[in-house]
Amino acid sequence: MNENNQDFSSLLERVDLYSIVRDTLRNLWAILLGAIAVAMIVNMLVRADFRSTYSTTATFVVTSKTSSNNAYSNLSAASTMTKSFTNILNSNLLKKKVCEDLGTDTFRAAASAKVINGTNLMTLSVTADTPENTYRTIRSIMYIMNDLTQYVSADMVLEVLQDPSVPTRADTSFSAGRQTKKAFVISAFLLVLVFMYLSYRKETVKSEKDLENKLEAKSLGMLHQEGRFKSVGDLFRRKKRKHLVTELSATFEFVERYKKIATHVSAQAHKVKAKTFLVTSVQEHEGKSTVSANLALTLVQQGYKVLLIDGDMRRPTQNNLFLKSGEKLKASLGSLLMGQASLRDAMIHDEERGVDLLLNKRNYTNSTDIVSSEYMSRLLEVVKGHYDFIIIDSPPMSLMADAEVLADLADMSILVVKYDTVLAQDLNDAIDALRDCHAQFAGCILNQVRTLPGARKTVGGYGGYGRYGHYGHYGRYGKYGRYGHYGEYGHYGEEKK
Repeated sequence: MNENNQDFSSLLERVDLYSIVRDTLRNLWAILLGAIAVAMIVNMLVRADFRSTYSTTATFVVTSKTSSNNAYSNLSAASTMTKSFTNILNSNLLKKKVCEDLGTDTFRAAASAKVINGTNLMTLSVTADTPENTYRTIRSIMYIMNDLTQYVSADMVLEVLQDPSVPTRADTSFSAGRQTKKAFVISAFLLVLVFMYLSYRKETVKSEKDLENKLEAKSLGMLHQEGRFKSVGDLFRRKKRKHLVTELSATFEFVERYKKIATHVSAQAHKVKAKTFLVTSVQEHEGKSTVSANLALTLVQQGYKVLLIDGDMRRPTQNNLFLKSGEKLKASLGSLLMGQASLRDAMIHDEERGVDLLLNKRNYTNSTDIVSSEYMSRLLEVVKGHYDFIIIDSPPMSLMADAEVLADLADMSILVVKYDTVLAQDLNDAIDALRDCHAQFAGCILNQVRTLPGARKTVGGYGGYGRYGHYGHYGRYGKYGRYGHYGEYGHYGEEKK
């Protein structure tokens, strides 16, 4: 019994209800179309197989010749006559005589006789496929019955009380609605089960256990999906919130999870004396840029000196997180790497958050050539001596080779994995590619994890503390200055000369 309970509990742990419900709802259109198709097929089959039937009835009075006024005798005679005629109606002899009388080869009708309860009345009913065939058949049986009555009992007399009529309406009006509805419900239910099973069997990463079981990687932590808008007003204005640990709207759990991740990352870095971290993902929109920014900010909060580099030169994102609306860059990372600006001009110090930034605002179609140039490696060598950690936000690995190029320049690499999105096989291929690079692969961060309402677990049970409140602001960090001493490195173009 205990083993069965353990197996059931283990199954529940492996089942991710949110992903199953989400995948089922996403495929609701396919479920409905499939159920409608099955219902239409059943409807057509029922209509093709349906045959209308018609019935007519004749009523007889059964009396006894010897005791015509004895009610009991008449009732007994009717019962006896009915039993006898039931056997006769089912006999091949009667069917043969009816076929001879009607001039047909087969008996295409059903006949039955019964007594009306409490009376000496007997009804003869005939059912056939057409009104004409029904009426002719009952007339033929009534004609033959007169000849057979004397063989049943010479003491009994049959008198017609009500003649049969030609039926004008079918016995049952045709309606395939019930069968169609039943087919729709059953097929929809079965299709839901199929999609639920396919969702369960889908080889994606849905939990930290999946990171360790399905991927050849270590888990650095898990991050839940945060709301995209601060309030209903922001929803209508389509003003998305910034998911940064320094924001006042950041939840306690959100901040604590990044603290745990930053602690794991810094511990690994100290073991191998790594300073430069590459953060990447397999596909777009997996949250690597947000993870890069928050990892840098959390390390700053832990007392480290951090530089955040937006290495995604095709679709830069860090400028949207750190720059204020309308704020312009004096010089971008791309200009610096192409020898068009100095490090002094490109470097930005965020006084409020205490992090240094190298950002981009424009897209570079030749991004791979830029990041693989000598300037990029020289830049990293220059800044390594002035920072504890350097975080590089790189493009997705599936789109271009920039991530592998930057991984050869970095000391360690981190792969951001979005919940239930990329197949485990593709993730393992990306991990192998990162391991082939110079950077040591640190592990994976499971991002944007979702659960059903009420099923979410908080960090250490402290979810009740709600918002992080005024503790989200950690001072100005003005002691780091403006890093004007980088001016000695001058213009990269001049240095090359």
